Amino acid sequence: MDAIAKELHKPARRNYPRRNVTLKGINDLYQADLVEMIPYAKTNKSFKYILTMLNCFTKFAFAVPIKNKSGVEVARALEPILAKNKMKNFQTDQGKEFFNSHVKKLMEKYKVNHYHSFSDLKASIVERLNRTLKERMWRTFTARGSYEWLSILPGIVKDYNNSIHRTTGMKPKEVRKKHVKFILERITGKNKRINPQFKVGDSVRISKYKRVFKKGYLPNWTNEVFTVYAIRPTRPVTYTLQDHLGEVLKGGFYQEELLKSKTGNVYLVEKVLKRKGNKVLVRWQGFNKNHDSWVDKKVLADAKG
Repeated sequence: MDAIAKELHKPARRNYPRRNVTLKGINDLYQADLVEMIPYAKTNKSFKYILTMLNCFTKFAFAVPIKNKSGVEVARALEPILAKNKMKNFQTDQGKEFFNSHVKKLMEKYKVNHYHSFSDLKASIVERLNRTLKERMWRTFTARGSYEWLSILPGIVKDYNNSIHRTTGMKPKEVRKKHVKFILERITGKNKRINPQFKVGDSVRISKYKRVFKKGYLPNWTNEVFTVYAIRPTRPVTYTLQDHLGEVLKGGFYQEELLKSKTGNVYLVEKVLKRKGNKVLVRWQGFNKNHDSWVDKKVLADAKG
């Protein structure tokens, strides 16, 4: 059992090379996120969040103050942007603020394909926008000695859209269809291929990346062991996984999100639920009641011994 505990607590990486987002044109993909501003609501007319959105090709940014993250409020903030921009794809995280009946209805109205990222990290391009906006807001906060952001946000976004972006080499406000070829040449084919670290059939655990507020002593990796089902020829390489029931997991996983398991399909028992003759019904650590199962008493005794 010590071997399992050692695996579960191995350090997990967060920062590593990821795939470039594949873009096909000006309105191909938009990403959105929410920036939390709750501590400063009283100074900003009860607005607690900023809905940020980015045209991933042109890097043109939008930022809309909202008072809560209900589906109604988020849909209300999104509609003016969707009405003026003929986007094809819309990517967000899996939060209920984006995946709800109100936003779904909006996506259907404007015929937009809304999907989420399977990675533990959010939509990466709009997150970089968030960092830039917050850096500029906090710089102003320091200079003014106030956390009032409602009045300064429009100017910050305007400056961002009128500044040359290092990825495209252009100001977001000035990108047009005639610039598509030039920009595509700048942003494609830059990721270096990395040789696969795992083979099909390998047993692996998945990183349970902890955000900063999570306890550092909690396990870093899943209790459940998965099997590498396929290797994707992406840059960098990613993997498709299969669970112990034979179901293929959605999305791909980077090498840094996986840990090769030396213990295989050996699991820790959370508690014994029932006893019947030579059998015991157990709940496995890290699994819900759907995975409760009957095992021989001897198996548990051998594991302890």
